[in-house]
Amino acid sequence: MSKKAVLGVLAAAIAVAYGGSTWWAGTQIKSSYDVALGELPKQTALVRVIERSYERNFFGAVSTVTLELGCPAEAATAPAASAPAAAPAAATTDVAEAATEGDEEEPAEDDSDAAATPPKPVRITIRDTIRHGPIAGAALAAAVIDSELVLDAKAQAEAEKLFGKAKPLTARTQVGFGGGFTSDFTVAPAKLAEEGKGEFAWQGAQARLDMNAARTHLRYDMTMPGLDVSTASKGVQLKMGKFTAKADMDGSAGWMLATGKSEGRLDSFELNAPKGLGLGAGTEAAPAKAIKVLLQSIDLTGEATIKDGLYASEGAFKGKGKVNETAIDKFEIASSARRIQAAGYKKLADAWLQSTAGAGCGQRSKAQKDAMQALIEQLAPDLKAMAKHSPEAGLDRLLVEIGGHSAELSYSVALAGVTDEDLQLPGNALVLKRGVLKANARLPVKWIEKLAETGAESGRTPPPEMLAGLIEQGEANGYVKRTGDDLVSQVEFSEGQLKLLGKPMGNFGK
Repeated sequence: MSKKAVLGVLAAAIAVAYGGSTWWAGTQIKSSYDVALGELPKQTALVRVIERSYERNFFGAVSTVTLELGCPAEAATAPAASAPAAAPAAATTDVAEAATEGDEEEPAEDDSDAAATPPKPVRITIRDTIRHGPIAGAALAAAVIDSELVLDAKAQAEAEKLFGKAKPLTARTQVGFGGGFTSDFTVAPAKLAEEGKGEFAWQGAQARLDMNAARTHLRYDMTMPGLDVSTASKGVQLKMGKFTAKADMDGSAGWMLATGKSEGRLDSFELNAPKGLGLGAGTEAAPAKAIKVLLQSIDLTGEATIKDGLYASEGAFKGKGKVNETAIDKFEIASSARRIQAAGYKKLADAWLQSTAGAGCGQRSKAQKDAMQALIEQLAPDLKAMAKHSPEAGLDRLLVEIGGHSAELSYSVALAGVTDEDLQLPGNALVLKRGVLKANARLPVKWIEKLAETGAESGRTPPPEMLAGLIEQGEANGYVKRTGDDLVSQVEFSEGQLKLLGKPMGNFGK
């Protein structure tokens, strides 16, 4: 065979192989769209696929999808059909009865559709321009997808007021041969100024998202450079500095139970209200008080895990700043949840998200309240089953440090020691018998003295000379106790008994 013939055969083989790869890539991308859009409405009642088209050719395709976001228009007229069916009568528990206790005494409500009509849903259309691989544009990939919003003439005119000629939202996605993908999102900067009203200036946002082929592992990085808002009427100014966030998450157990770590940082937050923020401020009876808030170096962290079928999560928010002339050396807010049965929680969350009753669509109508009642009755057995794992949640720490002194508050709520026998109890009785509430507070005496001095000028607090006597009276009555330079108090409810600073205050469960 001649050299030319060999090259010809080789070229033909390459062409066939490339064409087959391109056709395969196109088939896989089309299948992925079908699966994703088919699953989307099953996740929540608040998202629906209204219209879609997929025009495919050999080298690419164009997908156009219109989504409707919000309560469906029929929620007010046919709410019962959008909620899960009620559990059999034998499964109805007092948990549901307690949730609606007292309904008979409420004033009659208007059951008309007009009174229960939810806000009008919003529709958005997204167009994806798809280039099939194995060489898609300049990338070696199964496909490269460019996405953008499709706006009608009216929406385009409104968008140009904010974004100018730039596209409000764009995204480029590179799909790997294994099915995973990387998406880069860009939100254009926006600016709006109206004479006599104020100004809005947002510097846009960028984000990168990496997802594996199984759609169970997600990493993202996001950056928002800044935001400035001002109002003309009260001269309020709000400024946010650069915000960054990233996360590495595993959604194998469902994205409502995603595990992993996330973190974020906000460089600064400023609020300046020279005429105050109160609705009634600025009158002779309530003179306006200027408010200046500056928060800096704000860090946010979060972590979630699942171990032995139990979900746990914790998050923290901390930084420093200044309120008017008072410098805040440190502030921190930390909360957590522990021993949440993952399987039960997922079932509850899925049922809630898939129900328009749970989504809050048209709840003012009697029919929608009936749908909510049916949903609660259906979920009540699962709520009780979760109680056996001693679930707990609370505010682990709210701390503020000023001038070398700090105040702290914490609380937690839990169910502890629940048995199979306890699960036969009505909901309220179960909480009274096995519910646990703990709360702790610590406050510097110097802060109380300072507040008394400030409040005495307006007559809103007792004069400082009375303060020492009031503190002594609180100690004598067992409400607070003095520890060094601080006043502390502790409340605990467990086994049906309420304790204040360790001393019983009553026996509610027996």
